[in-house]
Amino acid sequence: MKKFTLFTLLFLAVIVSGCNFPGYEGYGPEDSDDSMATEISKILTGTPGEVVIPTTSEGDDLEPTNTPISEATATAISDTATPEESTTTPAPTNTPTPTPTATLSDTDPALTLGEPDWVDTMNDGDNWPTGYNEYTSIDFDDGYLKLTAEVAIDGWRLSWSYLDDFYIEVKLQSPNCEGSDHFGLMFRVPVIHDANKGYLFGITCDGKYSLRLWNDPNMTFPINWTASDAINIGKNTQNTIGVMARDDTLTFYINGQKVNEVKDGTFLEGGFGIFVGGSNNSDLSVWVDQIRYWENP
Repeated sequence: MKKFTLFTLLFLAVIVSGCNFPGYEGYGPEDSDDSMATEISKILTGTPGEVVIPTTSEGDDLEPTNTPISEATATAISDTATPEESTTTPAPTNTPTPTPTATLSDTDPALTLGEPDWVDTMNDGDNWPTGYNEYTSIDFDDGYLKLTAEVAIDGWRLSWSYLDDFYIEVKLQSPNCEGSDHFGLMFRVPVIHDANKGYLFGITCDGKYSLRLWNDPNMTFPINWTASDAINIGKNTQNTIGVMARDDTLTFYINGQKVNEVKDGTFLEGGFGIFVGGSNNSDLSVWVDQIRYWENP
């Protein structure tokens, strides 16, 4: 009887461990209605790892030695409890008073696209994984998504939407950034639960922007770090960054002003999220006030 009981318990343990879904192959538009895949994708987060970074122009001091990458599905799911179940609540910091956003340029796509297809005002965390992991923490407070780096390398959290052609804009700020601390939008991530590919469009606290292409294990710069007067610099200053993606043409906006455009067809669809990387602050936070997007603009 004891042998039978032990065998039964071992069998049940195998069944329960199957809830980690180690064989889950991905999440794309063809299975976007699959509620199970959606729930899995919502709990996964970026995980830093070593990458190979090509040499860039002289004087560019912002290339990271590490950039984020999600580990294999089985490891990511088994090593992180469902973030929604986290019982620890981060202590809120003082709400920054953002400086007024610069008058939007007449090149701002939001002026002509009509009503957006999706808006998140960050009043709750329904569209995001919440809680802590080894690399970032995320909280929702005072109408902000607050993403904080737990280590001095880039980390991110992704939402659930999966897009091909779009215009997306994000209103964000940082209460404690300095110099080359950077944050922004990650987009066209081909597999949401395994974010080892995609683009990162970001800005620094001292007024630079870049586009990085992350294709495991390499990070390249289609647009190197570039100074722009369109960026509101300093702590607690709000900026609106936008990306227009049409096939292989990627156009970038800061506070409604077009700042650059490239052609790159490495990734033509995928998910999006927010990233944060502290060059000067290991606990750098980015506060997101709103994200909205228009499909097939």
